[in-house]
Amino acid sequence: MRHTHLVRLREHLEKPEEELHRTCRFESDIATLPPEGVVALTFDDGPEPGHTEAILAVLARHRVPATFFLIAEKAKAHPELVELARALPGAVIGNHSWSHPNFHDIAVEEQAREVGSADALLRADLGATPLFRYPYGNSSCETNERVHTLGYRIVGWHVDSCDWAFDGPRGLTASEALSCGVLPAYRHDFLGHVVANVRAHRGGVVLMHETHDISVDNLDALIVKLEAEGYRFSTPAAQEFEASLR
Repeated sequence: MRHTHLVRLREHLEKPEEELHRTCRFESDIATLPPEGVVALTFDDGPEPGHTEAILAVLARHRVPATFFLIAEKAKAHPELVELARALPGAVIGNHSWSHPNFHDIAVEEQAREVGSADALLRADLGATPLFRYPYGNSSCETNERVHTLGYRIVGWHVDSCDWAFDGPRGLTASEALSCGVLPAYRHDFLGHVVANVRAHRGGVVLMHETHDISVDNLDALIVKLEAEGYRFSTPAAQEFEASLR
């Protein structure tokens, strides 16, 4: 994951933004402002035994909705965890591909299979506004067209928690921090980073992962802190986030 994020950073630094936009390279950072004061917590790469249950327990205790972008291969292996997520009031299930490849490394035909196979398994759980998130946010024009044809809206994020880099004892390197927008003051402070970025955006879609301990362990404190600052919680499927979807 580190390598993929750093490659994305290098492309953003070295290539003109108009070229990246023309070639549909990334559907990660959301350019439009979120609804003010509203936070949408999103969790990628589940279901994850042990972590999924812990996340759902915290969300249920605080009565906070969330969106789960599932890897369909894992959902097939753990249908009981998908059922638990579905049972959370306000929960939204999204398509995160079949096996989570880097779409920049596979042919367009394989990208279509990844989307279609996941769609076939998850479609019944996707709701009225099916949501798709690219693995790593790495996209292509052909697959953008494909997922739109299937009725999906594409979801990026306003706030990257960078949990993949924080989830270790050494803190973030300068390159990792730059790739996620982590200010120097927060390179050893996961919770402070996420809260500061939510403040900077005055809300927004927050990217986390079910697979990383640091997101699971800090979820309760994050919700408490954001609620204390007056934020309320929603999902990208809600009408108020319409402008944030592609």
